[in-house]
Amino acid sequence: MPIKVGLQVIKIWNDSLESKVRYYESIPKPEGQIVFYGPSNFTRWDPMYGETSMEEVLLGKSGAQCVVNRGFGSSCAEHQLYYYPRMIRPLAPSVLVYDCTGNNTAFGYTVEETWELAQRVIAYAQADFPDIRIYLCSSHPSLNDTPESLQYKRTLDLLIQQYTETHDNCFYIDGIHYAPLSRKDIFIADGVHYNHAGYRLYTKFFREKLAKELERF
Repeated sequence: MPIKVGLQVIKIWNDSLESKVRYYESIPKPEGQIVFYGPSNFTRWDPMYGETSMEEVLLGKSGAQCVVNRGFGSSCAEHQLYYYPRMIRPLAPSVLVYDCTGNNTAFGYTVEETWELAQRVIAYAQADFPDIRIYLCSSHPSLNDTPESLQYKRTLDLLIQQYTETHDNCFYIDGIHYAPLSRKDIFIADGVHYNHAGYRLYTKFFREKLAKELERF
């Protein structure tokens, strides 16, 4: 499969993924935590964008911080595979929350190519950490969806869901059918990313979906 995207710098958006990864590498984090890995909906869950960080709102049962945010905006599954050794492996996560669904069409990846790349990320994580539990996120709601983008999302989400049904320690997180996350009043002007109200709902959603994992901390 040919690489269709700049791996370190995204020219069309003048965005440097390498600089983001180096920033994460400069901040030591404990091993064995719940690690979120994916594109900008995770990245923007951060004080840099005016939001309380996911680390502060997704707390363990004891009240301890147990989550690490390794989202990097503009990334697609190709980037996530490329940066896995630096973004995920050093953290030795006990749980990986992985969203492979963002930005793939912007770089010309088909559903099948996207899912092939994502499965490699999953395979590496399972090989590195045999007991890891992996939560695979569905596509996100958007106010900008077209019939074509919705079909892409439906097809990719079905592949993800079917995979979790036949693989141990893999679980499907269905956000696109979680009605509160589709409300029209919870998006910023771009119609893709959440505003403050959206992130409050996003927090509630993940507290519900990860309840068993958060109880471990």
